[in-house]
Amino acid sequence: MVIAGLVSACSSSREVPSPNAKPNGPAGLVQWYQDCWSDFNAKKWDLFKQCYAANASSQQPGYGKVSITGAEAIIKSYQDFMKTFPDGKAEGLMILANGNRITSIYLLKGTNTGPLFAPNGQTIPGTNKKLGAFIGHSIEVNPEGQTVKELGVMDGVTLETQLGFLKVNARPLVDADVPRPAIIFAKGDDSETKNVETIKRHVDDWNKHDGRSVDALEAEDLVFHNLTAPTDLSKAQTTQVNSGFWGSFSNAKMNVLSIWGANAYVSVTGSFDGTNDGDLLAVKIKKTGNEVTLPFVDIYRLEGGKIKEEWLFFDTASLLSQLGVK
Repeated sequence: MVIAGLVSACSSSREVPSPNAKPNGPAGLVQWYQDCWSDFNAKKWDLFKQCYAANASSQQPGYGKVSITGAEAIIKSYQDFMKTFPDGKAEGLMILANGNRITSIYLLKGTNTGPLFAPNGQTIPGTNKKLGAFIGHSIEVNPEGQTVKELGVMDGVTLETQLGFLKVNARPLVDADVPRPAIIFAKGDDSETKNVETIKRHVDDWNKHDGRSVDALEAEDLVFHNLTAPTDLSKAQTTQVNSGFWGSFSNAKMNVLSIWGANAYVSVTGSFDGTNDGDLLAVKIKKTGNEVTLPFVDIYRLEGGKIKEEWLFFDTASLLSQLGVK
C-alpha cells in the first residue's frame, strides 16, 4: 500500500525557538498544540522537533509508519510527507482538551507532486492528484510541554483512492476550506463523568456483541461519521455494520488505551482486535483465519445521555494487509 506522513493544523506561528516554554493551563495547551502544527506547516523543523520528547512514540496508520520511536524519526516521517505533498497542510475541524491530553480532527490537504514512498522502500512518481481527507489525532504531553505519545489515524484506502491507485467506494475528496476549529475544554463536572461512563458501557456492550444494548445507548437520529465509509451512516446502518463486523470476527474486541471527557464529548483511543473466522460479506472476502489489530481514534458527542454523533478513524488498508488481501 502507498503511505505518506503525518500533518496537523495551526492557527498561529512562532518566530523564535522557545525550548523551555510549557503550556499554561487548558487554553495554553491548545495554543501550544496549534503553534506546533503551525511550525510543521511552515516546515520549521527545528521548532517542530521541540514539540516532541526525545523518546516520544508515534503511531501513524493509514498515512505513515505504523510505529515510530524518537523525535528524530518522527520528524523524518513528517519531512517525507512534505516531499510527497510539497504544498501539504491541514485545517483544524475540532480540538478536545483535558489535562495533558488532546484529541482532534483535521482535514489533511495537498497535491501529490512529489514521490510516494512504498513499504518496500521503492518510490512511486507523483500523480499530481489532490488529497483531501480527515484524520483523527490524539496526544499526551509531559510536564515539560512535549508530546510523549501520539496516535494519528487516516484511512489508507481513502488516500489511495483519491490519488487514483484504487477504484473503490471511499470518502470523496474534500477541497473546501475549513473554518477555525471548534475548541472544547473539559469541565470536570458530573455531566462529563456520566458521559464517560455511558461510553464505557457502550464499549463493554460492543465487546459482548450485545447489539440491543449498544443500540439502546444511541439516539434514534444518530449520525455515525465512519471515516472508512463513503458517506455518513444512520443508526440502522450502524447496527448493520456492527453485526457484520461481529460475524466476520467472532472474538472482536475494542481494547481501550485512553478514555476521557471534554464537556459533551468523549475521546477513546485503542485498537480493534480479533480473528477473521467469518467471511467479510460487505467486501466479498472469504475468511482468512488471520488475527488483526487496528489502532483507532473515536470521538463521541452525547446529548441527553445518548450518543448523538460519532467520528471513527481506523485504517482499512491495514486491515486488508493483515488479512493478506492484495
